[in-house]
Amino acid sequence: MNDFRIDSFEKVFAASLDEIEKIDRNFTELSDNQRLRAQQLLQNTQDNKERIENSIRTYSENWSYERIGKVEIIILSLGISELIMDLTPKKVIISEWVKLCDKHSSSQSAKFVNGILNTISENINNE
Repeated sequence: MNDFRIDSFEKVFAASLDEIEKIDRNFTELSDNQRLRAQQLLQNTQDNKERIENSIRTYSENWSYERIGKVEIIILSLGISELIMDLTPKKVIISEWVKLCDKHSSSQSAKFVNGILNTISENINNE
């Protein structure tokens, strides 16, 4: 069974965050609940694109946004979007996105993503 996070990541990675509004949102391979979550995630990411980018720029200390890799930017963006949605416990959200980063990038990148998502999760309601 596929997961909405994996499928969302793969669709955004195949396109780009700049074209998120054009991404096909059918997700036919997902269950109804997972499909709905994937659609919500992409829509929320699109709706909060500026806020998400500002959060990454603010909390990625010592790293310019332009130096962060594509995998990490997409995972951070989708992870922050899911934190904003607040439908799942924050620790679960962070854990799932960090695992996905570790799989598609490196353990160093996963630590980087973990640190940023943890910090943002503590401050998400204050933004």
